[in-house]
Amino acid sequence: MGWDYIRSVWATVVNSGASTRVARTVSRLVHENYLDLTLEPFFGDEVAPYVYLDDGRRVRVGDLGDGVRGLVTLMLLYELVKPGVLLWDDVEAHMNPRMLLFVARWVADLVDKGVQVVLSTHSIEALRTIAGLVEDKDVRIYLLTLERGVLKSKGLSLRDVEELWKAGIDIRVGEPYLL
Repeated sequence: MGWDYIRSVWATVVNSGASTRVARTVSRLVHENYLDLTLEPFFGDEVAPYVYLDDGRRVRVGDLGDGVRGLVTLMLLYELVKPGVLLWDDVEAHMNPRMLLFVARWVADLVDKGVQVVLSTHSIEALRTIAGLVEDKDVRIYLLTLERGVLKSKGLSLRDVEELWKAGIDIRVGEPYLL
């Protein structure tokens, strides 16, 4: 769905420099030298996104790891729309630790630019990494659970999460006692 939109505005993607910025940013995370993103024929009438490398090779974005593919897609969509609110479900999905640290820094930069960022995660590592980089901002952490059709929530600070962790309580499984 995201790529359908990106394909439909591809001239804007290229002319704005977003394809080059995203390709070069992501290349630093994967030890490659991506110069740009292109759209090229793939099967029949289909076109697919490719990363263009400095040695002239092209690699279909769909053949890259899921984390890279997701990050390229999200960053391009962000560059195109520049929303005031960014919603990202399962932010840690398919991310290696280095990519997760990059995402944490990117989110911190977005917050500095005034973007409201709402993330969901099942990962304590992602929570601690991202919240730790933006804790001087207006950060709110909510533990959520759906119980018999009723959404329950509890607000926590990063300090609360850390203290519970040190006490041996994983907030993901301690929710019956915390909510």
